[in-house]
Amino acid sequence: MTWNRVIVASGLALGLMFAPHAANADGIVGSVVNSPLSASGLVRDARVGINIWLQSDADPGLEFMDPNVIGYGIASGGRIEIELGSGFERDPAVVLTQKTLMVVTGTPQQGMPEKAVGYAISEGDTPNTIVISPTKDEGLPAESLMSPAPGSKDDPVRQRGIKVFHIGLLESPFINRGESGTVSVRFYDAAGSVIHQGSAAANFLGTPAPQVQPNNFPDKQRSHNWQTAAPGQTLGKAPGTLPISFMLYDAPKDVAPAEMHTAKRGLLGVGVLSTQQLAAMEYEKPPALGRYNGGLILQDSNGDGRLDPKLDRIVGGVIGKAPAGASGQELRSLDTHGAADLSKPSSAYHPKFGPIFGGAVGLLQFTAGDKPGAYRPTLALLKDPDDIESGDGSTYTFTIMVR
Repeated sequence: MTWNRVIVASGLALGLMFAPHAANADGIVGSVVNSPLSASGLVRDARVGINIWLQSDADPGLEFMDPNVIGYGIASGGRIEIELGSGFERDPAVVLTQKTLMVVTGTPQQGMPEKAVGYAISEGDTPNTIVISPTKDEGLPAESLMSPAPGSKDDPVRQRGIKVFHIGLLESPFINRGESGTVSVRFYDAAGSVIHQGSAAANFLGTPAPQVQPNNFPDKQRSHNWQTAAPGQTLGKAPGTLPISFMLYDAPKDVAPAEMHTAKRGLLGVGVLSTQQLAAMEYEKPPALGRYNGGLILQDSNGDGRLDPKLDRIVGGVIGKAPAGASGQELRSLDTHGAADLSKPSSAYHPKFGPIFGGAVGLLQFTAGDKPGAYRPTLALLKDPDDIESGDGSTYTFTIMVR
């Protein structure tokens, strides 16, 4: 069965990325999502760990993350204000510094540290307002604003401009309270006039759930998203391409909300069996998993290094979206010498950042279909991996452009 055979599920792939966490978004704020480096960033009464995704009228939602689209800059003498309003409680003991916020370009995120690119972080007129001010006379022009991540220079198209704000990087100055919280972003010019603005409401989770997120720990923080492939080409195998890298966090259900920000446990031994692989195994998905038209996400339960839906734990699935009439597309765990490359501790991919942020990193290969256009597989984790009828919790959508 190809991705296009499940039309309803495929059509939801884009919306799933935003629906669990953000509502009432407008203006330049497209979504507020769980941080890719946090197991509990949007859990009620836990420390805030979020990404604020920006957008534009010309390139809304996911399209703004295309590396060919330039993000925002800061005008000479201007500033940015990020206000975490109702629903976010400020901890005055945590000072606003680089440890609490990172300006980001693209997703997975390539950070732009203040000293490297030229900005300062401070508190605004209220304790819940973060101010970002350029330290250079010329401001921060979007066209030349790039991440110093070591591998970014090897990206086919480098991300430019501000596209994301990461709140709660190494320390979090806010706590989620109540049912939801409102985030507002304002860009000012030198005269103090607002030139770009937007807001979004983030819904908090009453119970923590496993998290699937983008990741670029491998390959010196190169971007593994928005790659370009020729029809039939396999990312991760073809010369010059990279496997798709993702991060997994286990749900910190055994931790009090006030301490969840310290949770680092990853989901180990996880990989993807594609629809084609499942068919070869003569496995028929239960009706409760029928929406997973691109395959299943499983965790190796017996430690044999292989994935078998009849023996191993099903923790989620793949919801594929492809150009009309496309066939041949396939997302599966990276095949390494005939064995599936299952998720490992993130320290295996980055000895510095891995121990700091924890989690587990997995690698996938993607074979492009026969039609040009955007292919968007969504990785979706079950809210409760022990209950296949629990529905989807955390999701993330990757984009592959076939030309």
